[in-house]
This record gives sequence, C-alpha cells and structure tokens, in this order.
Amino acid sequence: MFKVVLWDYTGESEACAKFYMKDDVKVIRTLRPDDPDQAEVIMRGDWDFVLIFENGQRELFNEIFKTMREMKVSTDNIVFAKDFNSMLDNPAAICALMKPEACDELYRYWHFFNHRRWHHYTAVSAEGLHYVGTATDSGIMWWTNLWNKNFAADEMKLFRELSKKYYGVDDSAGYFLDLGANIGTTGLYFLKKFAPDMKLIAFEPDAENFKLLRVNTILNDMEDKATLVNCGLGDKFDTLTMYRDLENPGHNNITEPKENVPTETVKIIPLDFYFDENKIAAEEIKYIWIDTEGFEPQVLLGAKNLLTKNPAPIFMECNLRAWDKSGRFDDMLALLSEHYPYFIHVQGGETIYPLYVLKTIERPNNDLGQIGDIFLIKKGVID
Repeated sequence: MFKVVLWDYTGESEACAKFYMKDDVKVIRTLRPDDPDQAEVIMRGDWDFVLIFENGQRELFNEIFKTMREMKVSTDNIVFAKDFNSMLDNPAAICALMKPEACDELYRYWHFFNHRRWHHYTAVSAEGLHYVGTATDSGIMWWTNLWNKNFAADEMKLFRELSKKYYGVDDSAGYFLDLGANIGTTGLYFLKKFAPDMKLIAFEPDAENFKLLRVNTILNDMEDKATLVNCGLGDKFDTLTMYRDLENPGHNNITEPKENVPTETVKIIPLDFYFDENKIAAEEIKYIWIDTEGFEPQVLLGAKNLLTKNPAPIFMECNLRAWDKSGRFDDMLALLSEHYPYFIHVQGGETIYPLYVLKTIERPNNDLGQIGDIFLIKKGVID
C-alpha cells in the first residue's frame, strides 16, 4: 500500500484521486493553502508520493523544492498531478498509483508528445481507421491519440441519424460531399463506417492538409471511392490568402487575417462549376458536410444550382461573427430559406428553429463567433 499526500490549491484533488487512483492507495493527508503545517508535513517524509494540484502557484512550489534540495530532502516523488508532462516524467507514480485505464490515457498522451518532438508527422489509429497528421497538430491528432476515438465520430453518426429521420436518405449509392475536408476524419470515416457503397468528393484548399488527405485516403483503402480536389469553394472564381494555424490545421481560414502566421495562396471555384465540368448530377448527392471556417456563405452561394435541384441534407459549422463580417450572410439566408426554412442546433438537442433565428442569436466570444454545428431541414418536412 502506498501512502499519498494531496497538496491541494484547487479543490479538485479528492475527486481526481477517487476517479484515477487505485483502491489500495491511502491518502494520509490533504493539505490546503491555509494549513499552517504544510512545510512540516512535506519535510517529514512519511509519504511515498505527493500529488500537487496547483493553478498558477508553480513559482511558489519551485521555491519550496529548492529549499528541500538544499536540505538534502528528495523531491523525486513529488508530482504536479494536473500536468501531464510532470506525470509522465514520474513513471513510478503512474505505475504505483493510477488505475490501468488512467495509465493507458497517459501513455497515449506521452507517445504522441514524445513523437512530435522529433518528427514532422505523427500517426494514429482509432476505430479501425488510420491517419497521418502534422506533429504540431494539437487538434485532431492530439484528441484522437488521447481518447482513442475518431475526431468526428459523434458528428458523423448524428449527421446520418438526422438525415435518415428528416430526409429518408439511404446509403446504397451516391456521393458524400466533404467541403473543407482537412485530413479526412469526416468523409473517410463516414464512408468507412456507415456507407461503403457511396463515393466521396472532398475539397481541401490547404496544400499540407491536402497532401495528408491523399495519404489518409490510401491508408484507409479508399482510393477507388474518393475524388480529392485541392481547392477551396466560393461564389466566384478567385485566389485568396489562407492563414494557417500550425497548432490546429483545421482552423486554417481565409476569413480572419492574422499577423505573424504562415500564409498560402489558394484557388477558389464555385461548386456548381465543378459539378457541370465533371458532369455530376445534383440528384446523386446524398450528404453535404461543410466546415470552411466562416466561409460557408460564399460556399453555399456558389452551389445555387445544386441546392435548387437537390436540397440534400446539410450539416455545417455555424460561424456567426464571420458570417456577419462576410457581407454575404443575408444573401446566404435568402438562398437557404428557399429550400431549408428550419435548422437544428445539434449541440443543443433536437429543437427545430426557423432559419431567420440565426440573425438574432447572441454572438459568442470566440474567434469566429462559432456556436457549434447546425443541421438544415428542407422545405416540406415539417410544414
């Protein structure tokens, strides 16, 4: 049995210990910031491990450690419990104290962050799919490694369920449109898990993301199912500046200029032009997924013919502030209102709202005014 002191400046230690620690670990003391005998308890050394829960007091504890080392008192088994790197620097604490499932989570985290120190790319497998991404990606790649689950799994499952409920979609044939495909965790996952008889058309303007999208298509044996297009979509032919986010390539965007970040010039075409050029019938489209970081109004306005001929299910990111700034929000709402008079805010349950409500929703305080995702319901479904 190991004896542990919880040194708690956050009020979280007891709940975390109950959730993560083995049943045979004994907490002999929980120290609070106002306990007068903190130093005495730590210096006494009648513990096996000390787990520190701090929130901005790192300098204070570093001074304490300095004093302890000067007094020849070991600090080897003192761990910052909310700091993954501190935990991983103390494998003895992990093995001795933590439940196996918690250890697995930490080891996945360690594997990812250790690998990214030395490599430009990193890889992950989850739910039978395989992905390569940039090692600096703290979005999709970090999340998938940590939770051992496909990044878009919940959204793809919900998209399919809502489409069947409100549109009666079948998955026997046709196309899944992935507009803003990133490295493939949406469209590739959907076809692999739910619709193996369908085909994918994926648009991704960023060169690095597109390269990885091609790699991941091959890794998942989807070359014969996927058409990949290295350009962006809009309401006219154009070339625009892409502002790249190295820590989260899924947030690369052309709507929010940023200083001191890498940029790239990307080609923009209307979706209707692509369909005409490649002789793809609108009626063949079964699902439309849109995640273009605030450029959704322009994307949809470039797809008027598609939406008129076949108002297929649309699941898209809702970036209200970016839409306001685009100057095309009203135009997009006018177009959509002809075909999709209602929507569901999918992070808020299954309440159905009139489309015009999007103009009055309070804009959240984040980069693009994002409220999550919306699912559009076509005319005639609930009228």
